[in-house]
Amino acid sequence: MHSLAYSFGQSFRRFPVAMVLVLFLTCFLLYLNHGGDLGDKKEFFFIFYPGTGALLAVALSLLTEDFKSKWAALATQVIVHAAWLGISIYLSQFDRFSIPQLIAVSATVFAIGMSVFLICFYRRRHELAFWNFSTHTVLGVAIAAAIGGALTLGLLLLVESLKMLFGIIIHQEVYMDIWTVCMAFLAPVLFMNLIPKGENKYLNEAPAFSRFAKGVIQYLFLPLLGLYFITLYAYGAKILYQWSLPVGGVSYLVSGSMVLMVLLIYLTYPIQHREGNKLFKRVTRWLPVVMLPLLALMTVAIARRLADYGITVSRLYLLVFNVWCYAVCLWLIFTRNKRIWLIPASFAAILFLISVGPQSIANVTQRQLKKEARTAFAASGITRLPVSGVQYEQWLKQADPKTARSIDSKLHYLYTDFGNRAIEDLLAKDVITGRYSSLDEDGNIVKDTHTVFANDDLIVGRPVPQGYALMTQVYCSDDDIVKMDGDKVLFKVVDSKEVEHLFELNVKQLASFDREKNPDGVDQPLLIDNGEALLMIDDFHVTVFSTNSGYFSIWGILFTK
Repeated sequence: MHSLAYSFGQSFRRFPVAMVLVLFLTCFLLYLNHGGDLGDKKEFFFIFYPGTGALLAVALSLLTEDFKSKWAALATQVIVHAAWLGISIYLSQFDRFSIPQLIAVSATVFAIGMSVFLICFYRRRHELAFWNFSTHTVLGVAIAAAIGGALTLGLLLLVESLKMLFGIIIHQEVYMDIWTVCMAFLAPVLFMNLIPKGENKYLNEAPAFSRFAKGVIQYLFLPLLGLYFITLYAYGAKILYQWSLPVGGVSYLVSGSMVLMVLLIYLTYPIQHREGNKLFKRVTRWLPVVMLPLLALMTVAIARRLADYGITVSRLYLLVFNVWCYAVCLWLIFTRNKRIWLIPASFAAILFLISVGPQSIANVTQRQLKKEARTAFAASGITRLPVSGVQYEQWLKQADPKTARSIDSKLHYLYTDFGNRAIEDLLAKDVITGRYSSLDEDGNIVKDTHTVFANDDLIVGRPVPQGYALMTQVYCSDDDIVKMDGDKVLFKVVDSKEVEHLFELNVKQLASFDREKNPDGVDQPLLIDNGEALLMIDDFHVTVFSTNSGYFSIWGILFTK
């Protein structure tokens, strides 16, 4: 107990802001677990800001504890925390994040996390000090997580034994309380206590490698990387022999090889500062040279995907990663595997630059695809936007098949990945995209054999419509389908008095309520009125085949007079 109190005190003295934020986050999670409710936006803020702010506070404390001026240290922390507080308040105003926002937030939080390992060394060139600090900090994360997890498991088993042996009633909230205290409070406190400090923070000595660690690297990591290289070089030889282009999947194997190579060079960095191991040093220094031709293979594969299918967010990120890999290999070759701290630093910086702001890859992709769609519409004489569902289907039939297929695929990509708001200035809500994704032998568009629509939780706090007396919760399945004719589905619904009511649903109505193409949500539930009864649909999953058949499941509320 004394040791735990001492660790708590040490962490609080070194990271006071981080400790306060972690304590607040823990208390707030306990509050939510016991029925607290402040609304989604406030709850997001009170979880997001303390969680990310604590990580930022750790990085700032590591930076400013070396400042000679206490006022400069205080000013730096106040300014940065105030800026992050403002950003967190701004982010909490959104009901849900768009894809560009989600990527930007994730990249920013990742950069903050990386700064914990790098921020102390922006003015220092002690590579071994960086290696020692980062390695011990990563181990601290693993140890803190392991101890927190073990303590959580032990306490949960203890509670279960009390419940089993003595018949004590244990409420479900207790289990979440245990997890919250152990993992959201004790584990972060332990991690902060394990971060190197004092002389150990800038320890500039090469540690001795055990025979076991050296054997694992030499006889497991190196052979594995060698097998990757042999496989990829054999595939490259096959491509040259057949004079064909590489498939897109090769990019992931090359990326895996690159990550494994960088990890190997990082783990073995201290060995390069010790006498002996000449063969091992020579092998690790030649690894970046061997990697360069494989990166060229990856470049060709990415270029082929871009030429065949156009740009997407993932392809552009992969392209930037490919360019970064070239730079890393050249840097390692010319510096002989030195200044390795620039590898994670450059990765975090580039990821931040291409993910945050109007120049981000997500925003660039969105603007480019929308520009291509506008150009295609304008070339066909369509000047008034957004295009209705009828106009869109006519345009697909009249336009060049390859152009129609390409634009439909890109618009469907914008629908599914960016949400309805991304294309609401181009397409009306009744437009269905993604059904015209292939061409036959004559170059004509082939309509997909089926279309899937799905959404849930459309009814949120809706009052009973005026003029209706009876309310019945209903579920309809395939057995309730009376007739399917093209886009129209006639189905029956039975109320609580066993009276059947027929409703006709046009599946085009589902387009504007389809979660897969409208992740931004809807403002109104889906209503179907047959003149005598009203069906308010809450959840639906409908698959319509071109053969006038399909799968059908609808949950909702039936209102009858």
